[in-house]
Amino acid sequence: MLVIPTLIAATVTPPEPKTEEVVLDSAATSFSEDENWTIEVPGLRCTPNSETMANQAWDCGATLVQVVSTEGLDGVDEEVAMRRAVRGYAYGEVSTAKIHREGDALALYDAPADAIVLSRNGEGDFTDFDYIVVLTGGDFTHAAELIWQAFGHRELPVKAETGVVAS
Repeated sequence: MLVIPTLIAATVTPPEPKTEEVVLDSAATSFSEDENWTIEVPGLRCTPNSETMANQAWDCGATLVQVVSTEGLDGVDEEVAMRRAVRGYAYGEVSTAKIHREGDALALYDAPADAIVLSRNGEGDFTDFDYIVVLTGGDFTHAAELIWQAFGHRELPVKAETGVVAS
């Protein structure tokens, strides 16, 4: 009799993790749900991860995508925040990597931490607001490209630095 639950458990496959489209959402921060700035990332479906210190996080296969929201950063402070994000979320050192700027967005690849950090300035009522996205683990370049495109840009400027060859 005691063997029956074990046999049933061995034959039942666990459910697949629930995935959702990745949407950067300021409602995950101190802003009210009535006023939020979102950036949808078409083509990127991942499993929500609530085990990080970030405002939002997803497991995209072997890649962890973490999003933090900041307010009141100017250009220099935004770069410092990106460098510190490598230490805080990718567990590396404060990054000294080159930061690429394209209009309202920034990107860096930190080789020692093997992490990409992307930043996007706010718009409309959220001009004082920034998203900082940290990608680590697995082949994070694909997810980074989709997020960069959702930021309104074409070619991920740090792709060549990651050593990933376009297919």
